[in-house]
Amino acid sequence: MSYFNSLFLNKVSRIVTRKADALLGRVRPLAPTLEGMGLRPFELHLELTNLCNADCVFCPYQFQQRKTEFMSDRVFEKALGDFVKTGGGSVGLTPVVGDALIDPHFLGRVKRLRSEPNIDRIWVTTNAILLDKHGIQEVLASGITHMNISTAGFDEAMYVRVYRNKSYRRMRENVLELLRLNAQRSTPIPIAIALRPDRPLDDVMKDPDFQAILAYRPQLDFTWAYTSANGRISRDALPPIMKLRTVHRRPESCVNLWNGPIVLPDGTVMACSCVAAMDAAADLGIGNILQSNLLEMWQSQELKKLRDSFGTNSLNKTCAGCDMYRDLEFYRTRDGRQRARINRARHSGLVQISSSKYTRPFSGG
Repeated sequence: MSYFNSLFLNKVSRIVTRKADALLGRVRPLAPTLEGMGLRPFELHLELTNLCNADCVFCPYQFQQRKTEFMSDRVFEKALGDFVKTGGGSVGLTPVVGDALIDPHFLGRVKRLRSEPNIDRIWVTTNAILLDKHGIQEVLASGITHMNISTAGFDEAMYVRVYRNKSYRRMRENVLELLRLNAQRSTPIPIAIALRPDRPLDDVMKDPDFQAILAYRPQLDFTWAYTSANGRISRDALPPIMKLRTVHRRPESCVNLWNGPIVLPDGTVMACSCVAAMDAAADLGIGNILQSNLLEMWQSQELKKLRDSFGTNSLNKTCAGCDMYRDLEFYRTRDGRQRARINRARHSGLVQISSSKYTRPFSGG
C-alpha cells in the first residue's frame, strides 16, 4: 500500500470511528456533558500576533481588516493568570490568522506557560519559516508539547504558488532539522505535517524534496476542503483541486463555542478561534481580558445566548455564514464525555494532567 493510500485511509478511519462513537453516544443525554464544559474554559487560545509572513491562497489573512499587532505582557499575563485560577489545562498558540513564531517573545511565552503546573498541553500550528530564528533545539526544549507544520508540500514551485512566499528552502531545512533533532530526544514531541497542496497527494508524496522528510516517518495530515471565510475566498481564487466546504444546516451550537475562547493581542476575548472570528469582534466578542474575568465571560449570558441562537433566526451574521461550523458530534463521543469529566474536576480545584501522549495529528482541542 502506498504512503498516500495509508494516509487517506487513516484519516477516513479516524472520521468513521468518531462518527460511530458519536452515533452510539446519542443514547446518552448530551446536557450533562455540555454542563461540564460550560463550567470553565477547557482550553485557552492566545493569539500572540495576527501578523503572517506568508500569503496563502486559501487563507483569509489576505482580507484581514484588523490592524496587525503583538500581544503585550499585560494581556498575556492577565489571560494566563485567569486561566490558571480556573484550573488551567491546554493552551493553543495558533492565531486566528497569522504565525505565532513572528512574535519575538515566542520562546519566553512558551516557557512561562510551562512554568505553571496545571498547564498540560501547549501546541502551535506554524509555517516553520522562522523556526531557526528562535533556535530549533530551543523550541523543542521550551515546553511545547505538539507542533503542526503547515505547508503546501516539499516542491518549491508549488510552495511559491500556494503559500506565495519565497522562503521555501529555509522552511524545508527548518522542518528537516526539526525532525532530526526531535528524533534524538529521549521523549520526542508529536510533530504533524499538515499538507495543503495544489496537486494530487499521490504525486506530492513522490516529490524528491519530500523523501528526506518522509525518512523520519513524520505524522501527516491533509485538508480536503477549505473555508470560503464567509465568502471572502471564491472558488475561482483557489486551485481546482482545493474544494470549498459547504454547510447547509446549523441546527445546534457549534462545537467551537464549547472548547475555549481566544484572546487577541489587544485583549479582546472571542468565543471562537476559527477563521470566521478574524474580524468578527461585534458578533463573537465576549469582552476584554483587561476589563473582565475570563471565567465570568465564559459563564456569561452573552455566550449562552450565542450558543442557543443556533437553529434560530437570531443567529449572528458571522456564524450564519461560517462554513467551519461543526455540530456537537465530538461531545457525544467517549472523548468528549471524558473532557467534560476533566473539566468538572478542574472546576472543583483538582489538578488534572492528561496522561495521553497525543500522538495523532492534532489541530487543537
